[in-house]
Amino acid sequence: MALPLATPVEIVPASDQVQPTSLREVTGLALPKIGLNDAVLLLSLLYSAFDIIFEWKNFSRCQAPVHWWLVVSYIFVVIFRVTHTMGQSSANEGEEFLLNLRQRKAGLRALVKVTWMLVVPFFTIWTAMGSYWLSQVLWYTPECLPMGAHPWFIIFWQALSYLWIIVHIVFGIIAMVLERRIRRAETDQRNVEEDSDVLARWGRISDTTNFGSMPWKHDAGLRAAEIEQMESVKHFGDPAECSICLNDVVQGENIRYLPGCGHLFHKCCIDLWMLRRADCPLCKCKVTKDHIKGLQGRMA
Repeated sequence: MALPLATPVEIVPASDQVQPTSLREVTGLALPKIGLNDAVLLLSLLYSAFDIIFEWKNFSRCQAPVHWWLVVSYIFVVIFRVTHTMGQSSANEGEEFLLNLRQRKAGLRALVKVTWMLVVPFFTIWTAMGSYWLSQVLWYTPECLPMGAHPWFIIFWQALSYLWIIVHIVFGIIAMVLERRIRRAETDQRNVEEDSDVLARWGRISDTTNFGSMPWKHDAGLRAAEIEQMESVKHFGDPAECSICLNDVVQGENIRYLPGCGHLFHKCCIDLWMLRRADCPLCKCKVTKDHIKGLQGRMA
């Protein structure tokens, strides 16, 4: 029975979208995206900072420099919002740039490193230190706080700071999980590339893996070791079409018959397909680990 015609299947990861390269382009994109919430936050922090500076001498009677903690925390929040807006504006659409540890642009790589290696750790330590200083002030010299720095306001600001830290800890965990998935995909691709037919037909693709090319569905494809357990034979008989590359399968070429549906493809083509999707390109029949175990049982 003749195989149905199929359109070419793209298995090479898509390239990143064009991103701004100059500082002027980055800031030009960032500034218009500063919305009403950021403006209100900035004005509120400026008003509170001005009030603290106006009452600076009154804070000198406090047991700990809680006023320094407030001002520095304000500065770090403003710095983070500006850098995050700049980074997000130049990232790919729909992508949270802090989750991508493999940014291609030097500016984005620098922003990611500064955020995870400097801003988040320092702000965490600074917030913990501010909690200790506030406890000292409330215990020993609560009367030193001026009207503009009410204890409940400072406690509320600390709660917001800890919430910010928790959110970024979650983001950090997600970023590490995504990076682990990318490294695993690269390892599988390098293992598949050990087949010379893959390099001859498709070239080297393990170096092109990036955050944007990763399928979001976890375990959507098979591992290289699982693919290798599927039976591979040389084709003998009439030429057939490989629906992935749309070239003929001729005698002597390595092929795989998919378990479940029996459709045949070039080994080098279907191996790359199986890394990303564990189904048949023609009929969408799922290739499960149970199928592979069944093949091992029959071969044994």
